[in-house]
Amino acid sequence: MYLTSRLAAAISLLAGLTLGAGALAEDESWYPRTVTSDKGSAVIYAPQIEAWENFETIRSWVAFSITRTGSTESWYGTMRFTARTDTDIAAREVLMYVFEILEMTIEGLDEDSDEYALLHDGFTAMSRKVPLDLVLAYLPHQVPVATVEGLNPDPPKIFVSESPAILLSVDGEPRFLPVEHTDLQFLLNTQWDLLRVGTSGPLFLCHDDSWLSAGALDGAWEWSESLPPDLGNLPADSNWYGARACLPDDLENPVTPATAPPGVFYSEEASELLLTDGAPQWSAIGERGLSYATNTDQELFRVDNVHYLLLSGRWFMASDLDGPWALAQDLPDAFQDIPADDSKSPHEMSYVRSSIPGTREAWEAALVASIPRKAEVRRGSEEALGIEVTYAGEPAFAPIEDTGIEMAVNTSYQVLRYRGVYYLCHNATWLSSLRPTGPWQFADKIPEAFATIPPSSPAYNTTFAKIDGSDPEYVQYAYTSGYDGAYVENETVVYGTGYAPSVAFGFSYWSGYPYPYYPYYWWPPTYGYGAWYNPTTGRYGEAVVGYGPYGAAGGAAVYNPETGVYGRGQAVWDNDEFAGRGFAYNPNTDTSVARNRYVDFEDNEGWSERVARRGDEWRYSQSEWEDGRMVSEFGSSLGTEGTVTRERQGDAIVSDGTVTGDNRSAEFSSVIEDGNLAGSIEFDYELVVPLPGDDGAITGGGTFTRDDNTVQTDVTRTAEGVQREFETSGGGQGVSQRSGDSNQFAYQSGSGDVYAGRDGNVYQKTDDGWQQVRNSSRQERSTRDTYRGSSYGGYDLNRDYQNRQRGYDRYQRHQATGGRGSRRGGGYGRRRR
Repeated sequence: MYLTSRLAAAISLLAGLTLGAGALAEDESWYPRTVTSDKGSAVIYAPQIEAWENFETIRSWVAFSITRTGSTESWYGTMRFTARTDTDIAAREVLMYVFEILEMTIEGLDEDSDEYALLHDGFTAMSRKVPLDLVLAYLPHQVPVATVEGLNPDPPKIFVSESPAILLSVDGEPRFLPVEHTDLQFLLNTQWDLLRVGTSGPLFLCHDDSWLSAGALDGAWEWSESLPPDLGNLPADSNWYGARACLPDDLENPVTPATAPPGVFYSEEASELLLTDGAPQWSAIGERGLSYATNTDQELFRVDNVHYLLLSGRWFMASDLDGPWALAQDLPDAFQDIPADDSKSPHEMSYVRSSIPGTREAWEAALVASIPRKAEVRRGSEEALGIEVTYAGEPAFAPIEDTGIEMAVNTSYQVLRYRGVYYLCHNATWLSSLRPTGPWQFADKIPEAFATIPPSSPAYNTTFAKIDGSDPEYVQYAYTSGYDGAYVENETVVYGTGYAPSVAFGFSYWSGYPYPYYPYYWWPPTYGYGAWYNPTTGRYGEAVVGYGPYGAAGGAAVYNPETGVYGRGQAVWDNDEFAGRGFAYNPNTDTSVARNRYVDFEDNEGWSERVARRGDEWRYSQSEWEDGRMVSEFGSSLGTEGTVTRERQGDAIVSDGTVTGDNRSAEFSSVIEDGNLAGSIEFDYELVVPLPGDDGAITGGGTFTRDDNTVQTDVTRTAEGVQREFETSGGGQGVSQRSGDSNQFAYQSGSGDVYAGRDGNVYQKTDDGWQQVRNSSRQERSTRDTYRGSSYGGYDLNRDYQNRQRGYDRYQRHQATGGRGSRRGGGYGRRRR
């Protein structure tokens, strides 16, 4: 731990200086941007968005200034254009390409001037990025968002506890299977490590490195004072990796916690657990009777003695916490009193506004969920995907009601059969074959009947994966958040369809399969996994601390009939090995990312690699580990490269490494033993590293230059957090602060307050008001006339100013939080239960 708190802090500081500042200088989403050629240069200011048609074509205005080579005269102008778009939701960026200039005005110059030609050619010759949040900030709230119909409105069973508790959720009727070479059985259709002695003996459940015991699933659970000897005989494979790690040294005398055992709520249906630390404590918001519970990490509110609980994006209401609960069709107006996250006085519950119908945040969340994510694949590249569709026994299919479509029920792949042809929906692409096992080829057409698959089917998410076009060489695909299980309903984004498994997909269908190996595939869940909405990425995720030890259940308990292994958790294991890979390519940006990973837990070895390319630029990293020693290497086309080695030598951990690049380098080495750190770090710029035990701060700074653009940074690290300050050669300046999971960012552009008026003129926002930028003649410098008003050509410039400020502020906060967003209880991904 000391290594990561001291040495790793200094290494991270180096990474922040060598990579973070460079990334800031290179970020193509920042405006104004300069375009240069041998004929001159042009400064392009941030676009002012008019419309975004079908999330495919942007119509926008932009202001610019242009200077011919050899001249000091700058001419200002305005341009109205359209551009095709692709959206990177994770990066919060919109790529604009294939520009068409609708009108362009440079006051004082003719359209056949060199300045017109220079700007036209330079602007349309390349693609450009703009922050997604900037685009959203300009769009009017009246833009309609398509919603889905037919989701199940019934609430889950809601358990309530004022003391520590867990939810023991079982997918339908409990199914126990024998553990090989023992007298134990394990519960298959749950995500807990739960075992039983014999066919009717006591039950044992691993929880927080200790074991609970009970005589029945719905019985009273207590800390176990002894464990059956057969627990020590659990197979040494990945099926029992977590359970074996939970075993004490002495099975007959395990150390039991001094605290009372948690409550265990057992359920065979969709359920949720509302957990508060004692009786709910309430704090008011606004003046209309809204209050929220402060002693829970869940979204529990109260208005006029009616409780409102947010679960998987849906609001449920009840007069009493013990129920009955019902779907809240409309929320009281008092919910609008929750301050916006970008207001002068944001609230710790501000993030909930993205789930409150009628708020701009909810509308933007629904809009993001509706934006297509696009991919283009080359025909004939199917083999590179490595798809091998396997079934538990012979392929078997069950009908999807009222569609004429059948779905495979004994494979983890989504295979549909329609009129004798098999279709595979894999990673939001469609493939087809005349056989259920392949070979597969990319499909450039799917049956229209697929669009009629109802929400009650586990294949419903495939209706959100579309074929966007094709040509003889490529097939284009597009999908929205519905493919990931996040749907737009009642003006907000919700997770899951709310439906439970049907009989056709249950165990009864497989009663004849050779005992004891039942094929088992978990139904896409809606409740019971702590689903929360992330407005930054436009997707839902699951946090299951307290709900179960293995993460989301979407891929849990998938059985591999070839090895007899049941994979648990988000990754499916194969004996003691794990392997994964992925690839993505965007032809419009010429950007690709490839990842590979392999882990062998038995031999304690593995490797990983990642390659990212954009045009002629690339970044590569790889790591290998074996017997406690890891070597990592990285490099880029910009010249940055390095090696880091870390290994255990006896009771000590020894690390060393080098990082080199353009005008910057560092070498470090360290030994950590018995809680003490000895080592050295040498940088080629000022850096002070305190000795172990010092309460001083780690400080550093650097200057980075590229294409005549300079960024000066100063970084300070203390026990309370990290603060980075920067200033650019263009006059921009900013500061970011991070403390724990809290992140803040502020930025002020050096010359970004220049706007295109809809009347063809250029205006600049100053402390004295709006100034019209005028080009009087070739011989005279531009002059500015100051106006106290803000409406020109029938358009409010203050609105443009506010939209640009709000868009960039949100974009920077998203970047500062690393896509996690903000919420109580330590940020996304971890919720106390």
